[in-house]
Amino acid sequence: MAHPGYPIVLTADATLTACYPLLFDAMVVAGTTTRTPGFLVRYLMPRARSIDGRALRAPVGLRRIEGALLRSGVSANDVAVVEEAHLDSAIGPRTKVIGVSTGEPAGRGMNSTTMTAIAGGRIVPQVCFERLMRRIRALVASRAPQARIVLGGPGAWQLSPEERKAAGFHHLIRGYAEANAPEIFEKLCKGEELPDVVEGRCPGPDEIPSIHGATTMGGIEISRGCGMGCPYCTIAKEPMVHLPMATIMRDVRINMAFKQHSLSLLSEDFFRYGGENGRVNPAALIELIRSLRSVPKLRLLQVDHGNLASVAQFTDSELATVQRLLTGGPKHLFPWVNVGVETASGMLLKRNGGLGKLGGCDPHDWGEFAAVQVERLIVAGYFPFVSLMLGLPGETDEDLARTQEWVNQFRHARLAIFPLVYAPIDGSKPPEPRNLTARHWQLVRSCYRLNFRWLPRLYWDNQRGAGVPIWRRSILRLLGAGQVAQWKLMLLWNHWRVEE
Repeated sequence: MAHPGYPIVLTADATLTACYPLLFDAMVVAGTTTRTPGFLVRYLMPRARSIDGRALRAPVGLRRIEGALLRSGVSANDVAVVEEAHLDSAIGPRTKVIGVSTGEPAGRGMNSTTMTAIAGGRIVPQVCFERLMRRIRALVASRAPQARIVLGGPGAWQLSPEERKAAGFHHLIRGYAEANAPEIFEKLCKGEELPDVVEGRCPGPDEIPSIHGATTMGGIEISRGCGMGCPYCTIAKEPMVHLPMATIMRDVRINMAFKQHSLSLLSEDFFRYGGENGRVNPAALIELIRSLRSVPKLRLLQVDHGNLASVAQFTDSELATVQRLLTGGPKHLFPWVNVGVETASGMLLKRNGGLGKLGGCDPHDWGEFAAVQVERLIVAGYFPFVSLMLGLPGETDEDLARTQEWVNQFRHARLAIFPLVYAPIDGSKPPEPRNLTARHWQLVRSCYRLNFRWLPRLYWDNQRGAGVPIWRRSILRLLGAGQVAQWKLMLLWNHWRVEE
């Protein structure tokens, strides 16, 4: 007999529910295209697992919505976070609402645009999202025709109203929504009419609900929002708020209870935790990491984003203290952090809304300022991931030459630099990757010479710190060597093609 289904089903595509041992694994999959052999993609993306039909791992955003619903009084028997393979047993006649979280539904993010420009094919997260939606549409048609399908998540902006309709969505919930998600889902369950686009409401930091299950990559939200105003960012106008220590530690304990022993501290600016109005609070950040390090069986502490204007406010001693606490010993020697330089031309950055990123630095001094802060991170024991943007509106050959010189000064340094094709979020037409010039491709090749040298070492280091067995590390090292050779050929081809 078919399962009658849960009234509320929350789900996401396979790239967002996989049991990655590392944050870095998820980043690699997010930038992988269909030109990569399928067996390698499957190896990089460990199969999602379930307990009694419920997803073992899920994006932190879905966990927050689940937490908000449970806190409002929805029974645990009436809402389930489910990965794709178990949708058959979750969607049935009782199902009223299906919430789908997405990160890359149309391949329009900067990373996706860049990876498809280099490697060709389609981005894997987009392919997985489309497969998920085909499955949902088939199940709804056959078992739950009354169900309403709702889109949310950080990538929801990529789909136009027409694309949302074609994919099967009835509504879009935009932005953080824990404050009004219970109300929205209750109305949908009752069959009440709602607008196609529903604005979410973000609760105050003390009201953000705790999670009730493990998160993908061990994601632990420590801050949300940013507020720097960069027009190419979806949360540019969302002021940064910091989650209370109690909420963070509860989320940590939940992940550890599900044997997620390596954690990823999620924030648009890790170094700004505890600060206000763009000012940092090193003592608050150090206290947070010390508390995390006191948790038994914790292995790897990973961070994602930082801002150079925040780094500049830390002393060298404070940066080193944070680094030592993150590593927790010699197993993980170089914690990586993604910092956005975007261009060595401060005037170009300013013209494209980057005043917040400049952090009070004179635009004419931006290149030197960024270089000094990146070097400070390296000396303090971090592994900077520097992002650059190609094709910013108004970009000139002089801007590109300045950025090329900036990259050249780091040719012997321990860091990685990722050039990304600018992709606006306002629906305007982005630069066509095929129109990148020889100067663009030369810059890309210079960056990846660094990346090919250092990323395999960093990956090995991360895996060891997370307790990945040496046999798996060795297999990935071997497979990775083949991918590096393939990428070198692709970069050479693209550079040669435009020069011709």
